[in-house]
Amino acid sequence: MITSVELGNFLSHKKSEINFDNGVTVFIGENGSGKSSVIDGITYSLFGETTRGNKENLLRDGENQAYTKTNFTINGQNFTAIKKIQKKGSGEHKLLGHSGEPVAIRSEEVKDEIQRLIELDYHTLQIASIVPQGQLTDITDPSKTTKLRDLIDKVMGAEHFSTTAKKIDEGIAAFRLHLSEQYKYTDADISRLGEEIRDAKQAKINSSKDLGKFETKQKDAEFARDETLKKIDKLKESESKKKLLTEKQNSIWQAARNEIVRLGKEKDENSALVEKCEPCFEIIKEKPNIDELLTKEKSQKKELGAEISKITETLGEYKNKKDIVKRIEFTDGECPICHSKDIELDPNYQTDHINAELKTLENKKLKLDAQIAKLETSISKLEDSKDDIIVAENTLENFSINSEVQLTERKNDIQSYKNQQDRLEEFTDSHNMAGLVECIPNIKESLSEIETLQEEISGYRPEMYAQLVDVEKEQSNTLEEINQKIGEYRSSLKISEEHIVKHEPILKEMKLAKTYIAKLSTIKDEIFSTNSVTFSGLRNFTIQSISDNASQYLEKLRTSVRHIKLNSDGKSIKIQCETITGSRPIKNLSGGEQVCVALAIRLGMADLMVKSPLKVMILDEPTASLDRAHCEKFVDIIQDLTQHMNQNQNFQLIIITHDEEIWDAAQISTLYKFENDKKETVITRISHQ
Repeated sequence: MITSVELGNFLSHKKSEINFDNGVTVFIGENGSGKSSVIDGITYSLFGETTRGNKENLLRDGENQAYTKTNFTINGQNFTAIKKIQKKGSGEHKLLGHSGEPVAIRSEEVKDEIQRLIELDYHTLQIASIVPQGQLTDITDPSKTTKLRDLIDKVMGAEHFSTTAKKIDEGIAAFRLHLSEQYKYTDADISRLGEEIRDAKQAKINSSKDLGKFETKQKDAEFARDETLKKIDKLKESESKKKLLTEKQNSIWQAARNEIVRLGKEKDENSALVEKCEPCFEIIKEKPNIDELLTKEKSQKKELGAEISKITETLGEYKNKKDIVKRIEFTDGECPICHSKDIELDPNYQTDHINAELKTLENKKLKLDAQIAKLETSISKLEDSKDDIIVAENTLENFSINSEVQLTERKNDIQSYKNQQDRLEEFTDSHNMAGLVECIPNIKESLSEIETLQEEISGYRPEMYAQLVDVEKEQSNTLEEINQKIGEYRSSLKISEEHIVKHEPILKEMKLAKTYIAKLSTIKDEIFSTNSVTFSGLRNFTIQSISDNASQYLEKLRTSVRHIKLNSDGKSIKIQCETITGSRPIKNLSGGEQVCVALAIRLGMADLMVKSPLKVMILDEPTASLDRAHCEKFVDIIQDLTQHMNQNQNFQLIIITHDEEIWDAAQISTLYKFENDKKETVITRISHQ
């Protein structure tokens, strides 16, 4: 049971504390006085949920934080649920035990623990225990035919059926995902997988047949190629000898060409030798004359040089005398010393004489210089000739020519080389290999080998060998194609076998999976579907149980209705009322009677549903549509019901009303009066003796 509720800055409550006892607790007050806020405070502290929207709507005007605290007892143990609200931030939610120790400290943990303790979640509590203002008679309103059905579906836990059905679908989907991840197939692929296996088996059969055909072709092709290879082997020796014959023939002709080149080279070299050496003998023959003449002219040059030296010396003497004469020259024919004018001078010191001698000597020197220049030119030519002789001698020495006889022999060699060259060219041009032996004796042995090879390959046809080689090549290509095909068929056969081996167990697994999924789907459809026989049976049982329970409560309400019968057509729930005067539809009852029926049905559902240890029911304005007499009767019935229910178990009934008058004389344990003073709720407890 709920023992107390404390609200701080919660909705219109600045600081409110309410204590509850067993039995009936009545909240009296005008609309807006904060009565229903207490119920919101209870649900918010327990589950962190209300019907008021987001947390900002729960804060008292002008406040940034608030809290709700609910104390409750379960199976003799005391608990305190506290929920704090922060305008900014997540706030705090905790559940404390008897000694104040934390049992849960986070919102989800608190909700889960409270749900475990009271065996109700928020939504179930809303359905089973809380009847909001104005909704008491909704379930009996003929214009709202689905309201009662929806409520009964919630009472019987229809959402659990839907949840379970959804979980089954999710389980099937997860199972299929697992199958897809592990096997790449699901039960939906059985037909396709079976086809793939059948195709693989047929492909295996086809590949086996084709493989057999091509293996036969392979044997035939290998036999044909082997026979061709045998023939080729027989002709291969002749072909090798033919190649050898061709090589030897080419070698002889190449030897002939090399010899022609060699002879031409020898001829050219000797021709160049003769051309260079032949003039040398004529040059060398002049050597004695040149030596003699060179010695004579060099001697003449020497003599002339001596004579020129004497003349040069005499010229010097005369030039000195001329200088002296200039110094002793008379002025006006007078001696500068004695001033005599009749002096006779030595002719050797007379200017005219000296000038005449100088002229004579200079002319003689010029002639001698000309003779020496001529001699020097001649000597230079003779020395050049002597150099030519040296070159000629060196040339002969270099070519090892010592005589004109040897030179003549070289001339003869030139002609011999030319004659041999001409003969070789003639034999080569006429392909006369036998004639080459006369010119090149060392090829005689090779020529003999050629004749032997020609005899050995007599009758051999190279085109036959080439033809067989082409045939063998074609046969090898054919065999390669056959082997490739065999490889393809073997690969295809292997792939088919592997596919069969791999996928047949998968197909078996998928069939088992299909059976399993089909059973799950059957369970879902036949048990957890809202259209299933099971669900319909449970709904009918629930409707019957509610009908029976509600009828018992109606007896205690002492109305004209003695019994009610709820009937379902699948879409809505119809209420049939049995009165003293007979069967009547609920629409024909008075408003007060309709309220009593609605209350009885609510209590019947609560009795069926509330097995929770919390054992509380909250009615918000339950008498709003009742007349005075029925209101008083309602109060009496509530007291009786509460007393009856508390005989066996603690039961709390919280009634929210604005009708203070009908509760003044009521024998109830707790009554609170709610007033709104300056937007703040003021609560006063009214005591009854």
